[in-house]
Amino acid sequence: MPFVCFPCRMLPTSALPADNSLPVAALLTLSGGFLDAFTFVGHGQVFANAMTGNIVLMGIATAAQDWEQALRHVPPLLAFIAGVFLANCLRLPRVREMVVSPALVCLALEIVMLGVGSQLPADFPDAWLVPGIALVAAMQNSSFTHVGSSPYNSVMTTGNLRRSIESLFRGLTHKMTRTDLHEARVFGLVCLCFLLGAVLGGLCTMSMDNQALLVPVLILAVVFAICLYDARARGQ
Repeated sequence: MPFVCFPCRMLPTSALPADNSLPVAALLTLSGGFLDAFTFVGHGQVFANAMTGNIVLMGIATAAQDWEQALRHVPPLLAFIAGVFLANCLRLPRVREMVVSPALVCLALEIVMLGVGSQLPADFPDAWLVPGIALVAAMQNSSFTHVGSSPYNSVMTTGNLRRSIESLFRGLTHKMTRTDLHEARVFGLVCLCFLLGAVLGGLCTMSMDNQALLVPVLILAVVFAICLYDARARGQ
C-alpha cells in the first residue's frame, strides 16, 4: 500500500522501510530546523546541528578576539562528533546482537533528552544543554540517512538544496524524466520543512523558553511510532 501523506510518488511500503519514507524525512527535517533555531535564539547563538555555521561563527568570533563566544561553539562540535561515533558503534555486529534497531534507539534517546531539556529552567547552563542536544541530534542524523534510495541530511539543508536543484536542472535540460522531477520535488519539500522548522523554532523559543522543546518531542514521537509500527509489521 503506498504512502499517501504527501503528493510525491512513493515506493510501496513493502519495498520502502518507514525509516526511508518521505513523511519520516519531512518530520525529521522539520525537527532539525526547529532545534537549530532553538539553540541559536535561546542559547547563545550556537547551532545544535549546523556544524558549518558553528565553525563560521567561531572563526568570526576568533577574528574579533571574542574568545568567550568562540569557545561557545566548541562543546557542540565535540558532542556532534561523539554522537556520530556512538551511532556507528550501535551498528557494530556485536552490538547489533543486542540492539535490534539502532535507529529507533537513537530516536528514543533524542526524545528523552529533549523531553528532559524541556523541563529545565531558562537559566540552565547552555554549556550542558546545547551539547546534549547536539549529541542526540547527531545520533539521529547518522541513523536516518536516506529518503527513498537517495541520501539526504535531516539536520542541515545545503546538500538537500543542491540535490533538489541538480535534479530540477536535469529534468528541465535533458530528457524530462519523472525520476528527476520527483527527486527535485522531494528534496525541495525537505528543504521547505527545514525552513518551516526554523520559523516554528524561533517563534516557540521566544515565547516558551526551554518548554519549546516539547514541539520536537511530539514530532519525533510521531516518527518513532511510524517506524515502530513499520518494524513490527515487517516482523523485525
